[in-house]
Amino acid sequence: MRFGSRQMTEGLTWLFSLADQERGVGWNPRASPDAHWKLGRTRALLDLARAPDKNLRIALVAGTKGKGSTCAMLASILGAAGVRCGLYTKPHLQTYRERIRVDGQAISEAAFEAAIARMRKLVGELPKAAGEPTTFEVTTALALDEFTGDNCDMAVVEVGLGGRLDATNATDPFVSVIASISYDHTAILGTTLGAIAAEKAGILRPHRSAVLAEQRPAAMHALRHACRQVGAICQVVQPLDRDVPLEGVVQRQNAALAVAAARLMTDVNDEVIDRGLKRLHWPGRFEVVEGDPTVILDGAHNGASAEALARTLDSYAAGRPISFVIGINRDKDARAVLRPLLKHATRVWATQTTGNPRALPSADLATLCKRRGLSVQAESDLSVALKSAKALQGVVCVTGSLMLVGQARATLGLPAPERLW
Repeated sequence: MRFGSRQMTEGLTWLFSLADQERGVGWNPRASPDAHWKLGRTRALLDLARAPDKNLRIALVAGTKGKGSTCAMLASILGAAGVRCGLYTKPHLQTYRERIRVDGQAISEAAFEAAIARMRKLVGELPKAAGEPTTFEVTTALALDEFTGDNCDMAVVEVGLGGRLDATNATDPFVSVIASISYDHTAILGTTLGAIAAEKAGILRPHRSAVLAEQRPAAMHALRHACRQVGAICQVVQPLDRDVPLEGVVQRQNAALAVAAARLMTDVNDEVIDRGLKRLHWPGRFEVVEGDPTVILDGAHNGASAEALARTLDSYAAGRPISFVIGINRDKDARAVLRPLLKHATRVWATQTTGNPRALPSADLATLCKRRGLSVQAESDLSVALKSAKALQGVVCVTGSLMLVGQARATLGLPAPERLW
């Protein structure tokens, strides 16, 4: 990760001190476990910042896979319609500032430093009963405060984990969007699709629109039931019946969600929609880096996203050998990620992200790969693994987590994505 100036480094150090490094930015062992404060800390921070979210028309986007792409497409369409729009997504690839954007541009280092300083002051004013906020709670309040200060009219906000108790759900969305639901974070959200869908349905609001992707029957049943209970206006959208600029077999569904939400939020026509979709650059999601060999960067980190990646690779590679460089976090179902991908693998390098305490050790990952009878090499240094894979013919695919993809982008000399359009 590139930190930038000394002040920004100090600000990020403070921000990350609010996270449990073993679990991620959404946990802080010093946060109150009281149910009241699950959303209450974020709401209190927002109120201390004079409730910036209440000046924004917000689209809140949940789901297991595709929610980030949906957010990016929606924000680009709104921008193409002339709306000044904030975009809050997670995780980032190469700089934390990527999480907070206005009109597709990442927040500047100077603005980020000032925003962290403001939030640091407000955190000191939180009730003692709340305990410390988490990194994600503070970043959520920071982003919304920045959007209002930067004269945004609307904001597209990606849910972090689940929906019901996620920090972003302290807001009151104008429209709730739920992308494809599959198995992930089952220890927290539930072990069935119905239970996971019910948690994500926590972002629905009475008498407000709910835009839903097509789902497996159990998930759809739970979502429709939740819409009826809450009184949300349910709209299920089918994938667009045409190709979209973003690569990947699932992007037509994500684009359909973005289009439907944009039509609810403002006046858009087909020309605006096409311009918004075509101009978007969304790195790390089936990102093609041309060269010899071609390198594909994709942050697939659960079984469903790995299956989607496998289908896209099957079409894209067209019989060419595929070398995989894979790194997966310990809190993910590594077997579910590997199962669809290794069917297409000629050679595998099992690696891990540098400085990530949540990373599954490369040797352990290699053991899982070898059980499928493949030629696998454990290499904890991503740059060495990538160099070795690139020495072979065919296509190289780097996958397993967006953090790994971000480090691969830096290794390949690609700049941090300051602008998305």
